[in-house]
Amino acid sequence: MNIQPSIMVWTVICFLLLTVILKNLLFTPILKIMDSRREKTEAAKEKKDAIEKLILENKAQNEKEKALFEEKKRKQSKQKLEQIQLQSKKEIEAAQRQCLDDVQKYREGIKEEHDKIVDSVAPKMETAAALFAKNIISHRI
Repeated sequence: MNIQPSIMVWTVICFLLLTVILKNLLFTPILKIMDSRREKTEAAKEKKDAIEKLILENKAQNEKEKALFEEKKRKQSKQKLEQIQLQSKKEIEAAQRQCLDDVQKYREGIKEEHDKIVDSVAPKMETAAALFAKNIISHRI
């Protein structure tokens, strides 16, 4: 085995030529593709982070709005309850007044009937009392 300088020179020249060709045709485009892919993934990560941040902000905003809505509903319910209670109280008072008026009318009617009965029975009372006394006396004696 002997070393041949001409083969060695041609081997180095071919190697350098192959390296230049591969660099221009293969390595540079692949490096560009990898760089663009890295940029796309970084952009996608940034978008993802921004979307997650928006989602968290929207959740917080929704919770605040929900709490405000519930508080508003509670206040409205409380106001309606107070209105219903006030209206019920007025209706009860009106019913009580009506009942008192009815009771007063019945009392007056009863008093009138009592007076009529007393007026119709009063003349006969003396006679009835005398007969009663007579019957008591007659049965005892």
